[in-house]
Amino acid sequence: MEYPNKTFVLEYTHTHSFGTTTHVVIIAAIDKETANQHLNDKLGYKGVPNDLMWLMDTNHPTIYDQTGNKPLEVQAKILYNTGINY
Repeated sequence: MEYPNKTFVLEYTHTHSFGTTTHVVIIAAIDKETANQHLNDKLGYKGVPNDLMWLMDTNHPTIYDQTGNKPLEVQAKILYNTGINY
């Protein structure tokens, strides 16, 4: 089994009408650029790839569709996402 995907952690803060929210996101992706684009598509995150911190030695296997037969075209998956309002 191949383990081509790396694990990245992102912490970012944004202000909205209800106050300020700090988000912590853990994402597995083939590279920082793919992870950043996936976060932009799924969460509307507007940062840059260098905001992501790579967790070494936490590689993930190839990500497949629900059937397990076909690898996903975009090798990126949000593993954890939480927000803290204050």
